[in-house]
Amino acid sequence: MKTVIHTWTHEFNIDQIHLNKYNYFNETNFYFGLGDLIRSTIKLYYLSKLFNFNLIVDLQLHPISEFLKVEKHEFSEYVLNNKHKVNYVCYGAVEDYLKNIQSKSESEPESGSESESNYENDVHLILTNDFYELEEIDNDCKNFIKKIFTPTEIFKQFIFNKINKIPFNKYTIFHYRVNDNEFLNKNEDINYEYFLNHLLKHKENNDVLITDTKKLKKYLYLSDDIFMFETKICHLGLSKDSDEIRDTLFELFLVIYSSKIKTYCKIHSVSGFVKWVGKVYDIPIVTFN
Repeated sequence: MKTVIHTWTHEFNIDQIHLNKYNYFNETNFYFGLGDLIRSTIKLYYLSKLFNFNLIVDLQLHPISEFLKVEKHEFSEYVLNNKHKVNYVCYGAVEDYLKNIQSKSESEPESGSESESNYENDVHLILTNDFYELEEIDNDCKNFIKKIFTPTEIFKQFIFNKINKIPFNKYTIFHYRVNDNEFLNKNEDINYEYFLNHLLKHKENNDVLITDTKKLKKYLYLSDDIFMFETKICHLGLSKDSDEIRDTLFELFLVIYSSKIKTYCKIHSVSGFVKWVGKVYDIPIVTFN
């Protein structure tokens, strides 16, 4: 049986031949946040049942591995030794990629050896941000994803020490996703009054605010009394700063432990950062678009 290892990492190979053939959506930005990685892992989970391959998610090369428990598996050392061989697979092309490795498998003679050289044919290190078109996720898949997000003991203590400072027993997330410009150090004018008026119209007494835009967060902090944490936020597909990664992961766990998610996303119908967490952890989502 083939093994596909979804290798979460910032460093991967982008093959121009693959792009020429499969870049159906003309991708140009190759960095992927947690929403992208959760979504594509869900897709791979269901494809593993369809194509009969063993799926492993490996975190050890991604900066979030400092704060999440890294599950050891039989190919952990192989991944570490072959981190330069992680191949990017375009969204929309994963099925074709899997059919291709399956056809190669059928045409190759079986080998009884388990040397690292033979892993080349049987173990595939990939990274993809492929779409998952269906809305439903079964409990087995949810548990598969939940296992990925197991904090280390130290980080778990950090999470709950901060959550205990929330002045409500049951809280709702109020989330604003503007764009990636701040993470990419691009200047953009933001209509702060629009967001403030939107917040005042829709906020509830037990809201906790999170947003991807530091300037907006500062403006809302100075303009309203909604509860928020002072955090160093980042794009988890770009940053390697330990404090930024810790705080952004903390906000992800804030979402996980919330009773409801209210979200406004300027660039998508709903941000993957909250959409897939909501689906996996069965948290109601209210969208303002």
